[in-house]
Amino acid sequence: MALKDCVQSSTDDGQYVAALSLDVKGAFDAAWLPGILASLRQLRCPGNLYKLCGSYFKDRTAFLTMNNGMTQRNISKGCPQGSATGPGFWNILYNSLLNLEYRQNTKVTAYADDLMILVKGSNQVEVENYANIETQK
Repeated sequence: MALKDCVQSSTDDGQYVAALSLDVKGAFDAAWLPGILASLRQLRCPGNLYKLCGSYFKDRTAFLTMNNGMTQRNISKGCPQGSATGPGFWNILYNSLLNLEYRQNTKVTAYADDLMILVKGSNQVEVENYANIETQK
């Protein structure tokens, strides 16, 4: 509804609006664990919780069993899916996109691993230029 309201008010004012919809492919699988820990540090996570999270990510492995045997690999990325903490860790990591400094004529909204960027301007060329600037971030 916030996006609809933004578009409606912009078009009512005679402005142009571009909507960029981005889907992070394999988002939960690609979440970089050191990045999550860095975000926790930036958020001034209490030391005991920070250590708990670091311990949770330490020595994670994945096993693949096939006809000829089993293979084990160390894991350095990916939110633990199916866990109670996975979505929270993803939100902490993804929040850095929402906290970037966007232009005043830009509205950014996220849902799960999708990001919607609305850019408004007085003409099509201006909107396109602003959209390019924002997506580079």
